[in-house]
Amino acid sequence: MRSSLLSRRLLYALALAAVLTLPALAQEGRTVYEVKSKYQLITVWDTPDGYRQLIFDGRFDGTDPVQSEMNLAKPTELTLSYASHMITALPLVAKPNRILVVGLGGACIQRYLHELLPDAVIETAELDPDVLDVARRFFSYKPDDRQKVHIGDGRKFLERSRDKYDIIMLDAFSAESIPYMLATREFLKLCQNHLAEGGLVCANLWYDSDDYHNMLKTYADVFPEWRVLRCPRSTNAIVVALPKPRKLTPEIWMNLAATFEKAHPTGLNLARLIDRSIEPATRIPTDARVLLDADAGKRR
Repeated sequence: MRSSLLSRRLLYALALAAVLTLPALAQEGRTVYEVKSKYQLITVWDTPDGYRQLIFDGRFDGTDPVQSEMNLAKPTELTLSYASHMITALPLVAKPNRILVVGLGGACIQRYLHELLPDAVIETAELDPDVLDVARRFFSYKPDDRQKVHIGDGRKFLERSRDKYDIIMLDAFSAESIPYMLATREFLKLCQNHLAEGGLVCANLWYDSDDYHNMLKTYADVFPEWRVLRCPRSTNAIVVALPKPRKLTPEIWMNLAATFEKAHPTGLNLARLIDRSIEPATRIPTDARVLLDADAGKRR
């Protein structure tokens, strides 16, 4: 969900910065809907240039992270960099027919997958029922036989489930961070156990967060092979984690992407995204630690 890409609202405001005061800048755009749920303040915001954004616990000073964004003229378009980069995981799976997304937001990825993969079933685990209501009413999210949503804690959903998935996408954020219990070794092992043969986990992280290298250390502890894509013009990093070693080089990944797009035109040029964003080698600092369930109570 969350993208640290500067919102179009801020970009629009910066163009007027020479003549407008900060309070006036913060008012550009229009609040379409707002609700205080059990978990957060949810705001639906329309930008001056035709985009609808989802904001959690917004300050409306131009610095709020954008959880989801939709082009009102083309609802299935992926407008945020992190979402496009998560799609690069699809070519690594022979038949991505069953996908689980943890975190709904404005359902930008779900809408896109539903259209791109007409034979796939996309399931979503979402904690906040008000987020589902907002996605349906304001972000063109339409659950059906191929587009399913489970309300409740994503981890508990997996703990109860016996299902296997070709891809598990982790995209659950509050306004400030990834929930700790969706980042621990125990949770990642749970995800690993719910992968079908040849499946993978794809996660959206922030590389400017305090726990970023700890999260990478945790992925490295659970998965024998993983790669990182650093999204340009944002602080999002996409981790693709493989349960079995595949010696995945950028060249192999790009070739798979080119083949995939012949059957499923994405409009994204996945090979180029991979080429521009993949880290040849990702260094994890020696003081990074594996995140464990047992340490949850020690955190502030």
